[in-house]
Amino acid sequence: MVLLVESDADLRSAISSALTRADYNCDAVATPDAAILKLREHDYAYILADIDPAEEPLHAALGVQTGEVIFITEEDEPDGLRKPFDRQQLLARLRHA
Repeated sequence: MVLLVESDADLRSAISSALTRADYNCDAVATPDAAILKLREHDYAYILADIDPAEEPLHAALGVQTGEVIFITEEDEPDGLRKPFDRQQLLARLRHA
């Protein structure tokens, strides 16, 4: 199961659809507060998060998760998935996480 945290509605929908078509169960939320609620309800294999590094409550919640956290970023980051990316890059990143 994947938790997607993405504020851009169009991108959130596109990523969620791509994951669903690839047979991943996906919960998609727009805000860090919504993500924290989901993290309290479920354990996720993957958390894809496009969040501000200063978002302390969500970072704290992510720190106690057993799932692989992948940050969606504007820049190259070792644990990140850089925008723009396509469906194949997304799925490859999940397979290698």
